[in-house]
Amino acid sequence: MIGFHSTSEQKKSHNQTAGLVLSGGGARAAYQIGVLQAVSEIIGKPQHSPFQIITGTSAGAINACALASNNHDFATGLDRLQSIWHNFSPNQVYRTDLKCLLRNTFRWGWNIIRPTEQTNKPLSLLDNSPLRQLLEQAIRFDDIKNNIDKQNLTAVCATAYNYNTGDSVSFFQGNNELGQWQRFRRFGKKTSLSVSHLLASAAIPMIFPSEPIDGTHYGDGAMRFLTPLSPALHLGANKVFVITVEPLRGEIDHNIEVPSIGDISGHLLDSIFIDSLESDIERLMRVNELLAHIPVNDIVREQLTLKPVDSFIISPSVDPAELAGQYFKVLPKGLRFFFKRIGVDDENGESILSYLLFDKHFTRQLIDLGYQDAVKQTANIKSFFLYDE
Repeated sequence: MIGFHSTSEQKKSHNQTAGLVLSGGGARAAYQIGVLQAVSEIIGKPQHSPFQIITGTSAGAINACALASNNHDFATGLDRLQSIWHNFSPNQVYRTDLKCLLRNTFRWGWNIIRPTEQTNKPLSLLDNSPLRQLLEQAIRFDDIKNNIDKQNLTAVCATAYNYNTGDSVSFFQGNNELGQWQRFRRFGKKTSLSVSHLLASAAIPMIFPSEPIDGTHYGDGAMRFLTPLSPALHLGANKVFVITVEPLRGEIDHNIEVPSIGDISGHLLDSIFIDSLESDIERLMRVNELLAHIPVNDIVREQLTLKPVDSFIISPSVDPAELAGQYFKVLPKGLRFFFKRIGVDDENGESILSYLLFDKHFTRQLIDLGYQDAVKQTANIKSFFLYDE
C-alpha cells in the first residue's frame, strides 16, 4: 500500500494542528524528501511549513530538525535538504577508508576476546565523525528557536534510546506552553536540541557509536520505541502526516536459504525501524474505528480520554532493499571489501545495505520514488490539508 488517509467523523476546521512524523531508516530517509517536495507542490507551495509540529527518529530526526530550522520558508528548507540528499556520498556520513574499517572491526573482536568492564570509547563498526561535521554545517539550531519564538513552529522532537535505563526519551524543543510527559518506558524531555541529540537518535546499534548527553549514553531512537506517533500527539498535534520508509504490507518473501550476517543484521534493523511504527499505525486506525461507533454526544465518549486523530500515512511503493543491490558497485573499493566480509554485496544483504547506502545514485532514486508516490496520492493529500474547502 502506497498511502492511505484516515479521517474521523468529526467536523474538521483549519484550526487543527498538523504534525509531521518521520520514521528512521538511514539512507532510506531520502524517500521522505521526495514526498515532501510533492506535498509542497500539491498544496500550492506555501511560504510557511504546513506542519507546526515535526517529530522524527534516527535519520528522520535529522530531516525533522533541518525542516524545523526552515519552517518559516518551507520551499527553501526542502531545497537545502534535497541538495544534501541529492549529492550524498558515504564518506559524508562515516569514514570509508579500509584502515579505519578494519581498525573498528579489530576493536570489536578484541573486546569479545578480552572483554573489559568499561571501554574508553563506544564500540561501533563505523566511525560517523563525518556526520557530526555535516550536521554542524547543515542545521542552524538558532533558527529553530527563532521559528518557535515567532510562532512559525510549535515544537520539534528527536527521540533517542537511553542505554542506562532502557527508556525511550523524546527530546523536544517547543513553546512555553508545552510540558514534559512520562509514560511507561518513555519520556518527553524539554531541551534545546543540538547535534548531539541528532547523533544520539541516529546511533544505529553496533553500527554507529552511542552518543553521550549529560553523562548518559544514548542510541538510536527507534529501539524500544513502541509508540512512534505519540510525541506528535503529546506536543499538540490533532492530525498526523506519517512518512515511513518501508512498504506497509504483510510478510515479504526474500527467498533467503541460509541467512548471512548481513541478512540477519538487515532483519534486525527492520525490526527496530519498522515494526513499532506499523503497530502504532494499526493501533491508531483501530482507535479511530472504535470512536466512530460511539455517538459524538454519548456520555461514554465524553468520559474517554481518547480522541480521533486524522491521519495520512505514505510508504514506498517499491521496497528500497530491492533497489539497493544495483548500487553496490558504486561504493568505494574499501567499503565494498568490508561489506563483503559481513555477507553484504549486490546479491545478498540488500536490506542492511539500503540503510547504509548513502550514495547519490541510490538516494536520488528514492527521492524520485517518494515524489511519484505522493503525486499518486494527490487527492488524499489535498483532503488531509484542505479538507473543508
